[in-house]
Amino acid sequence: MKGTQDRRRIVAVIALVCLGGGTLASMATGLVSCAPTNEPVKARQLTAAEAERLGGMRARNYKDARVGLRATVGKPGSEIRLAGWVDWHRPLVYLAATTPTASPDDGLLQSVPGLVATRPGRAVEPPTVPPTDNWSVRPFTAASSTPAVIDSFLALLFAIASAEPDAADLLARSEAKWIGRDKISDHPVDILLGPAVPPRPTPTKTTSPQTASPKTKPPKTKPPKTKPTKKPTSTPSAAKPVGPASPTPSPGSLAAMGGAVKYWLDGDARLHKFEALLTKDLPVTVELRREDRPELVAIDAFGGRGAKPRQVTAREAAVLAAMRQRNRAVGGGELTLNVPMLPTGSLQAKGWIDWRSTVAYFLAHEKDQGYLMRVNRAGVSVQKAKKDAEKPPLPPAKTGWELIPWVRRGDALGGLDLDMLVNEALAVSSSGRDDAKKLRKVARWLRADTLDGTPVTVYEISKVADVGGARGQATIRYWVDKSGGLRRLELRTRIGAYGQLDIKPGRVPKLK
Repeated sequence: MKGTQDRRRIVAVIALVCLGGGTLASMATGLVSCAPTNEPVKARQLTAAEAERLGGMRARNYKDARVGLRATVGKPGSEIRLAGWVDWHRPLVYLAATTPTASPDDGLLQSVPGLVATRPGRAVEPPTVPPTDNWSVRPFTAASSTPAVIDSFLALLFAIASAEPDAADLLARSEAKWIGRDKISDHPVDILLGPAVPPRPTPTKTTSPQTASPKTKPPKTKPPKTKPTKKPTSTPSAAKPVGPASPTPSPGSLAAMGGAVKYWLDGDARLHKFEALLTKDLPVTVELRREDRPELVAIDAFGGRGAKPRQVTAREAAVLAAMRQRNRAVGGGELTLNVPMLPTGSLQAKGWIDWRSTVAYFLAHEKDQGYLMRVNRAGVSVQKAKKDAEKPPLPPAKTGWELIPWVRRGDALGGLDLDMLVNEALAVSSSGRDDAKKLRKVARWLRADTLDGTPVTVYEISKVADVGGARGQATIRYWVDKSGGLRRLELRTRIGAYGQLDIKPGRVPKLK
């Protein structure tokens, strides 16, 4: 199971979007049309068995982890078509988006809860291994006053999976309904109208013993009024809103659960299709291909290939114990940095690192501004670079630097992502050997990988801040080559993405 950090991020995003006035909450203003059936039927309340099945849907999605999907968002003629996969365990979405005619909205897309990465270019299907270049990372806009269409869809997609089942008793007492029957790829399914997010128990008010009265009874409440259900026809009709949402929806209403979604469920609570209105005029239809379950490869900003953490072997611990010695013997090399940052997109840098002198020198670009930076034990020295500069000049300037001591770096959230990466890169050099036995207790093997054609092994070494976290969720990862030398540091940043500091071993110019 993933760490609590990712799970909390999912919950936070869904809560903001679905319950805080975002686009999913507006789904309460409209229901999708009834699906086609062979004969007219009347909608009715869920039976106990149907409520159990609907309640188990999210847990089934989470258990199955990965599915393929095909979706359309919007009306015919202006719709966005999406094809790809979702992995609810990681969690990660990887899609290709196309519009009716070529446009800037075409391209590849990856998303984790709270973040979206896009890459322009028309592609009907996403390649199995995503390209490594030209990705742009941005925050979710689904909870904003002007959400992006795709973000609203992604929020709904993340919301339909959970490690825990929904409360079937609450669903049975809610406005959820059975609508009809259908077949999808020879799978008999029931069509159920249910909530976008799980129902929550109604908070009970308590009074103090001094003021409570044994004769006081709670006020009676009337069930929410519903409109008469119309018989569906044999062909789909356009989505029709049922009217404006109540400012204070009743606890059992679908409006109180993020709005209404129509689900096509088989007898094992597997979801095959769903429909909804993201806004009054924005329908979405999603077909899930449950047999299409490849391992998804995330872009670097989202952590790359999936990890399967295990304890390091005695031999692997010995390699890690000698890593700092190996780095010092190599001396250093070329340094490349890529750190996702909001709202600017990313900070990129090129330069050198000298492990023997404990100094790094690089040219960093953020937006259209370049900065020369020199980092050592005293702090970070900075000066503006020339606008057309593409690499740091050599030798480094003797004057013009503003030194910012380490005690003045950081902000209210703690250390800066850039500082954490560079500091760790400088720290992984020593003439002394680390304790292999201690490393076996705190280090984890994550996966085998390659970096610029070089085979590497990816490890994490838990630090004090990582105590109590799940395996595979440590703040820093180490990419080590066969010789035992460090080739990449990977940092889980404060925004939930990953930053990379790559080192190409080689000659290092004088950086002081």
